[in-house]
Amino acid sequence: MTKTGAYRIIISGGGTGGHIFPAVAIGTAFRERFPDADILFVGAEGKMEMQRVPEAGFKIIGLWISGLQRSLSLSNLMFPFKVISSIWKSRKIINDFKPDVVVGVGGYASGPLLYAATSKGIPSLIQEQNSYAGLTNKWLAKRVQKICVAYEGMEKFFPKENLIITGNPIRKDITAGNISKAAAASFYGLGAAKPVVLVFGGSLGARTLNESVLAGLAEFQKAGVQVLWQCGRFYYEQMKQQTATLDMTGIVLLEFIKEMDKAYAAADVVISRAGALSISELCVVGKPVIFVPSPNVAEDHQTSNAMALVKKDAAIAIKDIDAREQLVQGVLALLKDKEKQLILSANIKAMARPEATEDIVDQLAELLGATQSRPFGNIDNVYFLGIGGIGMSALARWFNNQGKKVVGYDLTSTALTDELKKEGIDIHFTDDVSLIPDSFKASKAKTLVVLTPAIPVDHTEWGYFKAESFDIKKRSEVLGIISKSKFTIAVAGTHGKTTTSSMIAHLLKSAGKPVEAFIGGITANYNSNLLLSDDPESLLVAEADEFDRSFLRLHPNIAVITSVDPDHLDIYGSAEEMIKTYSAFAGQVIPSGSIFLQGKLQQTLILPARRASVNYYGESFDYRPENVKVVEGQFAFDMVYPEGKISDLRLQVPGFHNVENMTAAIGVALQLGIDEKAIRQGVASYKGVKRRFESILKDDHHVFIDDYAHHPEEIRQFLRSVRELYPSKELTAIFQPHLYTRTRDFADGFAESLSMADEVILLPIYPAREKPIPGVDAEMIASKISHARKQVISKDELLAWTKSHDPEVLLTIGAGDIDKMVKPLAEILKTKSYAA
Repeated sequence: MTKTGAYRIIISGGGTGGHIFPAVAIGTAFRERFPDADILFVGAEGKMEMQRVPEAGFKIIGLWISGLQRSLSLSNLMFPFKVISSIWKSRKIINDFKPDVVVGVGGYASGPLLYAATSKGIPSLIQEQNSYAGLTNKWLAKRVQKICVAYEGMEKFFPKENLIITGNPIRKDITAGNISKAAAASFYGLGAAKPVVLVFGGSLGARTLNESVLAGLAEFQKAGVQVLWQCGRFYYEQMKQQTATLDMTGIVLLEFIKEMDKAYAAADVVISRAGALSISELCVVGKPVIFVPSPNVAEDHQTSNAMALVKKDAAIAIKDIDAREQLVQGVLALLKDKEKQLILSANIKAMARPEATEDIVDQLAELLGATQSRPFGNIDNVYFLGIGGIGMSALARWFNNQGKKVVGYDLTSTALTDELKKEGIDIHFTDDVSLIPDSFKASKAKTLVVLTPAIPVDHTEWGYFKAESFDIKKRSEVLGIISKSKFTIAVAGTHGKTTTSSMIAHLLKSAGKPVEAFIGGITANYNSNLLLSDDPESLLVAEADEFDRSFLRLHPNIAVITSVDPDHLDIYGSAEEMIKTYSAFAGQVIPSGSIFLQGKLQQTLILPARRASVNYYGESFDYRPENVKVVEGQFAFDMVYPEGKISDLRLQVPGFHNVENMTAAIGVALQLGIDEKAIRQGVASYKGVKRRFESILKDDHHVFIDDYAHHPEEIRQFLRSVRELYPSKELTAIFQPHLYTRTRDFADGFAESLSMADEVILLPIYPAREKPIPGVDAEMIASKISHARKQVISKDELLAWTKSHDPEVLLTIGAGDIDKMVKPLAEILKTKSYAA
């Protein structure tokens, strides 16, 4: 069916939060997709949906309906009359409202409503949250066109041809996942150094969980384990009384946890009932979990839910009857078994479906014949908070190319923002709400706000957009939505991802493949961080950023993971947590896809049991470079892969690490059917990325190279390659540390790597988003460098030093604003060369 004008949709169901919250999530997402839509909810009179749905901003009508009781009662005698009454009222609702599509989420009310709708031929969809289908949904299954489910194997309940596995809608704050364990633990008054067990059994509580935890508090404390404990409304007063005389050090007892994103972030292990929505959230969170399924639910469906994960080694389950004896010891055993934690985390994360709500709305859009599969078709204006970042600017260019009106704020003007202005994008550099265009303010439903994590929480413009309830999405959310309908190649890694993603994009484009690419640097070949294609079947190459777990928004067909050296510990808290997250990213590759993994990481990452095929690359692995040597300033190598070898490739961008990056890129190209001739031409014509081993000056007197390296391993690889190119020349490295936390965490590593240079000049730390940390400065690194030729100076002093010295090979290194020094330093060196 096709239609012009506003869509009309009825969403029916309820009775419990397990039905209501998905219903509201679907309604909210549908309204975001189709802002003019008229949405009506139909629930059961006297049930919680009659309060919760209006609180979410939707209209609702109640039906006189309830379920059958297990015992004989007057209510059961009234049941036939309630059904007949509800069907008649549903028909009137359908006739009056005239919906274009109807959704049932389970619960008593959805039966009569969808029966009435399907009797009139209205397109209908049901959503089943559990692994064991409810009676209402089973009854409706043969009447509806689409059945969205969260588990595999549901064909035993529903017609297979109508099944779509989407997962369950979950709260947006759960998918954000950008708070560190330390910050989350501190929020609840817990310490970051000790493990935290999160216990929750629903908003009302679970007697078995509460009694088991209460009995084991002393054992937890003896083992140095902290407990964040939601006991529920029914049991809070009782638990308060029973713990009043106990030592509650490290134990936080709460009736209800509102900030669940922080609770999940603080937790090392989770104890939970096995309700469908809890499981959906826990899959996205990716924490090790022990389920204690409730036995007091219809058809024992919580046990079915839990066992669906246990069979995939994605969770542990303990029977309710055994929990009092086994639960606490099971938790303590799991906390000691780090490898088991990693396996559980990787496998449960592989089952996550964070885009479930959007997928369900996609199905509704298909029923409606709507041409736009994502919300951007209804967006006219896009406002960027932090438009000057390399990732944000690429998205701004993408939207600008789509014909949207793009406006943005950033802190300072740069060469990149100057380029965006030339492309017709309005940018200002003052945090001032009055500078937001009036047309954006007046058209809230047609305006999307894109946010970078670098924007401070007290930012005035951000505060305005939040207060006015604009649709605000993180950069990672937007990229995830764009990639959803594309064959996606995602490149992740603490270093090497920008170069590798640019290499893949270039090899594909030079071979004639249609390519779109979002790259974290300016490519020398295309002088942009964005490649565009008008072909609807174009491949998408995306740099997958781990900074705030952004890459967990992606579900690529092919993934490359270049490295997992510890970084961003201000976000992750520990190297172990970072490894868990990278393992989760690997698990998000579609099962029919493939992963290219740097071979050394096979001992580091815990790949999920249900995963894509894995290809290892690097020295001595299936995809590997051989006979690597420097020939006339280029790196020459042979590319060996399982089916053959490509001899004497020439890479004009120097560096052993770049040869390895190109090895991964060639592996991807081969898998996508690029032939040897095209690969050879692509490798030879690849010019690199600005600020990645970028040659600024090379003459008879001086060599000047600029590099973005900001991690000890990146610096080591960079200096090793420069030394290979210029073995007889003296290397002078100018390094600007990036972030106080990174300097604090890796001072020893920085000093060790920088000691490879003959002389080291350190600039003050570039703070970016951070406040100073007492005792952390550039001197901290300088004091650890192994030779005496080192100093810390300001930028102005650096220019004076360069004028009075004559460095043979000058290297600028860092991710801050050291790039602003490149041009003046180059001018000084050129002047010296002319004078010579």
